[in-house]
Amino acid sequence: MSTTRKRKVLSLKQKLEVSILVERGELLRKIAESFGVGLFTVSDIYRSRRQLTDFVSHMDTSSSRS
Repeated sequence: MSTTRKRKVLSLKQKLEVSILVERGELLRKIAESFGVGLFTVSDIYRSRRQLTDFVSHMDTSSSRS
C-alpha cells in the first residue's frame, strides 16, 4: 500500500525559483527534495513556466496602475 503525503503548496515566487533552477540545469530530484515536492510537480511547474511569467508580469503592470 502506498503512503500519502500531505499536500505542499508553493508560492508564485517558489514556483519561479523552481523554473529558474531547471533552466540552469539543476537535477530535478535535487530541486524536488529542496522544495519538498515530487519530481512530477517540478516538471509540471517547469512546463507551465510561460503561464507563470505571464501572470506575474500581468500582476506587476496591474499593481503599477493603481
